[in-house]
Formats: sequence, C-alpha cells, structure tokens
Amino acid sequence: MIGRILTLLDAVAEADITDRRELARATGLPQATSNRIVAKLVAERLLAEGPEGLRLGLRLFELGTQAGQAGLTLLDVAGPYLLDLHRALGWTVQLAVLDDDMVIYLFKIDSGRGPRLGTRVAGRFPPHCTGAGKALLAFSPPEFTDGILDRTVLTARTPSTITTRPLLLRELRSTRRRGYAIDHGEFQTGLTSLAVPIRPATRLVGAVTLTGPTQSFDTPRAAHAARVAAQMIESRLATRP
Repeated sequence: MIGRILTLLDAVAEADITDRRELARATGLPQATSNRIVAKLVAERLLAEGPEGLRLGLRLFELGTQAGQAGLTLLDVAGPYLLDLHRALGWTVQLAVLDDDMVIYLFKIDSGRGPRLGTRVAGRFPPHCTGAGKALLAFSPPEFTDGILDRTVLTARTPSTITTRPLLLRELRSTRRRGYAIDHGEFQTGLTSLAVPIRPATRLVGAVTLTGPTQSFDTPRAAHAARVAAQMIESRLATRP
C-alpha cells in the first residue's frame, strides 16, 4: 500500500497530472484502486483537489518543513554562501544531493540571463547527464558508483549526453583529477554546468552547481567561485556533529 501511495504522489508531483483518470493510467493502477487511494490522500491533506484538479497537499509541506527544522541541515549551512555565489556571478546556482540513484536539488536560484534551466527544487534527475550528478558519482566510493551505474539507463537527453559506460567512467576519472565536473550541454542544449563536491572531512554530502549559457560561460571563473563556496560550506559543516 505504501508503494502505491508513493507512486501516486510521485506522479502528481513530477508529471503535473491533475486528472484522476489520467493518474490511474500513468501509474498502472486500476481506476477503482487509484480513486480509493486518492480519496484517502485528499482526506488526509496529502493531496488536494479543486477546480483545477489534483495537486500535492499542504500536509506534505508541513511534514517537510518539520523534517528540515529537526536539526541543522546542509541547506541551512549552504544557503547564505549560495546566495552570495548567485549575486557575484548571476548564473543559476543549485545545491544537489544523491538519493536513491537520482540527483535531487535542494536549492535553486535561476539566472536572469539566457535560457531557463529545466530543473526544479525537489525534482529528481538522472546523474549521468548533469554536472551535479557527475560530481557526486566521481567522488563517491567506487562500489557505490558502480552500483548506481548498474541500475541506471544512460538515456540521451541531448546529442551531447554521454550514453556509454566506458566514456562516462573516463569522464568521472577526469572529474576527480580536476576537482569539478562539467556538463557541456548534456542535460540541456545551450547551457553549461560546473559542479564542485562538498566534502567536509572527505565525507561527500552534496554538490554546488553553477549553470550559464554555453557561449558566455567562463569555466575557470566558475570553478574558482564554486570551489570557494564549497570550501566555506565544508568548514562550517566540519564544526558540526
């Protein structure tokens, strides 16, 4: 039952599905089963239903906020430095972590210049085609990275996406050598991303990402700025239990 509930919530969150019939089709659940679970979720305020259809309920926001306030989080520490990074460079700034083989963005400030990056806070994205994902894979233990790659289909999002394991492993080795990952339009054509891992006491906890238009992206400048931000975050985290 819990699996079915999560499937329905994920479908509403990720695909903007608002119609009950469409939701049942998307999740593969029988219509009667889907309707019964949806009615319970609406009653518990985990989903809301109005004139425009289904959406996530406010109780999920309440629970998420309480979880974040339970202790000092990575976002609490990183937030001020990420804001400074955005003010200094003007590019899109994100904070990412790995969860269940996927990249999740905890924080995002969009750039006012160039194309809008097609990610979102709390969105889940494959690691092989994002700067953040490649940084997180490169600096994870090899057996952990191998396990993720065993379970990941290297689907092409753009013509530049790396879709073979040998090439991706070579890219991860290059990432470790230079200390940051680069996404050359592999997630979205026309945009370049650079990601630096956050590793307090060599323990990987996330990655800082900068994204800007490929034609004007200054890689050395981005690498220096992201490294400084990551180091400041690491020093703050290192003083915490």
